[in-house]
Amino acid sequence: MELVYINEGNETVTLNQVKPLFLSKLDGVGSVRQTVNTFHAPGQDGAFYISSTVDMRNITIEGNIIADSIEDSYAYRRKLLRIFTPKMRGTLIYRERQISCIVEEAGFTVSNSNRAPAFFISLLCPSPFFETPEEIRAELALWRENFSFPLEITAPGIELGIRQPSQIIDIDNAGDVAGGCRIVFRALGSVTNPELMNVDTGDYIRLNTIMAAEQEIHVYTYFAGKKVVSVTGAIRVNAFSWVDVGSTFLQLSAGRNTLRYAAEENVDLLEVTVYYRPQFLGV
Repeated sequence: MELVYINEGNETVTLNQVKPLFLSKLDGVGSVRQTVNTFHAPGQDGAFYISSTVDMRNITIEGNIIADSIEDSYAYRRKLLRIFTPKMRGTLIYRERQISCIVEEAGFTVSNSNRAPAFFISLLCPSPFFETPEEIRAELALWRENFSFPLEITAPGIELGIRQPSQIIDIDNAGDVAGGCRIVFRALGSVTNPELMNVDTGDYIRLNTIMAAEQEIHVYTYFAGKKVVSVTGAIRVNAFSWVDVGSTFLQLSAGRNTLRYAAEENVDLLEVTVYYRPQFLGV
């Protein structure tokens, strides 16, 4: 059992079952609670189900500082207090999954020997879902390599890559719940009104604009983090006003999602890439 905690200052501490920072107990990573909203009418048996939401996650960590001297024990204690500061947000990594959190409490007690102080750390996770540490990349407009080594180029030359004709791709979200993503539209030339549609639901995100060559538009569909940014070289511009009024900020459902990209003009000059992190209810 090993935990890695990284705070916003990029300071890191690793807790496992070896000294000097011996991890003895971890709670809150394998289960979640939810709040169920219902409506009860007068005289009704039971209630109407309205909705439910997953509560914040509370993770508690317990262990001991096993050091060779009292001075070393207090040095490790100061290190833990500095890294597990309530003034900074942090990220907890466990079993190749990560979760954002804030420190709710960091406390210490001292044993009779004064050489093995115990520590107790409580972390509050506003978003209760664990995520993969790295984003998963899915390209909708693919180029297939058309050469290999050893390479011999003869007249009139060779094609280095072939653009795949399909505009549809299946994305398999291995997570337990639906989640947002980052959609990148990239124009190889002039492209009018690019869009991405979820074929299964009919929901789409369309941008009413004419993209220039090498321009990128990044669409973020995360809950409480929705934004649209146009990127041309080093220039970044807020492009939220380009979103079509009928658009939906697409969410990737757990399981298979079938997506199709399109444009009113020059769809062959459009590249679309989707970045996402599967979300899990526990590890």
